[in-house]
Amino acid sequence: MCTVCSIRASKRGAIETESLWKTVGKELLKSKSGKVGVGFVLILLALAVYSLATIPGNIYVKWENPANWTTNPIHAPPTWVNYLGEKVSPTISTSLKPWSVSLASGSSDVFEYSNSFDFTWNSPSTPQDVIFLPIFANSALSGTITWTKPDGISIQISIPAVQTGNEYDAETQSFKSAAAQYILTQTNEYVASPSPSQVVDALFDKNGSSILSGAVESGVYKVTVQVIATSPLNMSTSSLLVVLGNSYGSMGTDYLGRPITLGILAGLPNAIELGVLTSVVAVIGGVIFGGISGYLGARKDGVMQWVTLVFLALPALPFLVALSYTVTLSLTIESLLIAFLTWPFFAIIARTVSLSIKSQTYIEADKAMGVPALRSFFTHFMPRLIPVSIAYTVLTIPAGIILAETLGFLGIQPPNLITWGSILDAAFANEAALYGFWWWVTFPGLMIIVTAVPFVLIGFALERIIAPRVSNK
Repeated sequence: MCTVCSIRASKRGAIETESLWKTVGKELLKSKSGKVGVGFVLILLALAVYSLATIPGNIYVKWENPANWTTNPIHAPPTWVNYLGEKVSPTISTSLKPWSVSLASGSSDVFEYSNSFDFTWNSPSTPQDVIFLPIFANSALSGTITWTKPDGISIQISIPAVQTGNEYDAETQSFKSAAAQYILTQTNEYVASPSPSQVVDALFDKNGSSILSGAVESGVYKVTVQVIATSPLNMSTSSLLVVLGNSYGSMGTDYLGRPITLGILAGLPNAIELGVLTSVVAVIGGVIFGGISGYLGARKDGVMQWVTLVFLALPALPFLVALSYTVTLSLTIESLLIAFLTWPFFAIIARTVSLSIKSQTYIEADKAMGVPALRSFFTHFMPRLIPVSIAYTVLTIPAGIILAETLGFLGIQPPNLITWGSILDAAFANEAALYGFWWWVTFPGLMIIVTAVPFVLIGFALERIIAPRVSNK
């Protein structure tokens, strides 16, 4: 081959590589599946950023502590099931702030803190409970909750020696005493120790002799809270008043009252990071190994292919389970372990592409001009392998996410992380499907699918652009 012809062939190879990159970018944005996939990926990334920005870093500690979820109903379906014909009552959580403070009449050292809020109750059923959770600094002498029904009649609940962080609800003596006195005024019968359900009935049912019959009084309720103290209280944190219904939020709760929505959002950044890291490491490692194997050829190629087949023969899930007990898992380590078993797939593909490139004229031109083998590989082989690599990187992200969530479902995951697999594991352990807690299983499962599908759409679009197939019409 003449020197001029060699130079032309080499330049033509570089031009074809540059043209391929431009084509990939343009065609991806023209493809319907590509545009849909990119749009959904952007939404997922926005949600992941929102999760990282709004959810505290120590959420796992809070997630695993049952005491943090006592003001949420357990096994509660989403509130929107009302629109499906299932009658459920909502959960209303109100943070009482800012508080107004004043000195008690005729006193210079007695402080009165007060707050109030309104809420509308239109549910045909009573809530499960009413909880007052005061949080403040120092100590308080007493507290009073004035509960005013839509018809204007009030019930006064006195709480002696209010303690910060204590929950006062339908099971506490203060609520029971107030309910007993109110039931007496309506029925002329004294209930010595009302049950929690009777306390709630007194607060929500229609007045009259049948107040404990369950006929709910709909309308606007007004709640006024007053706290008396001999020293200033720091009420800037919050004091919660919760009307505990039998539904919660947009995705319901689990057996501890933990919001499924919170678990979904907290698990999203972990899932994306693990899927991307696994895919990038596996594809880069596989493509470089397979590309070099095809480029070298002969006996070296045979040895490298034997190594690839050995790794390919390893059973992925059992091997990962075994390895997880020998190392301390972190998100990075788990990603590397998964990539360790998935790179052979890409090595085989890269080797095939590399053998095809090796037969091109510009490769022969490089040899004729005495271009070093390493330079030729990174000049002509790698630029042509990168588009294929990107396509398979995108396609591998869902596989990494699904495999990681599968390990989470089996109880194998890095510590101090919330994953959708672990949420499904808890649902399985508590027989959520058997007892009809469908939301506990549905939403984590859907998120795995929703997170995987956009990457599949983009990957297929890239594959059609890079390696178009002739369709028979």
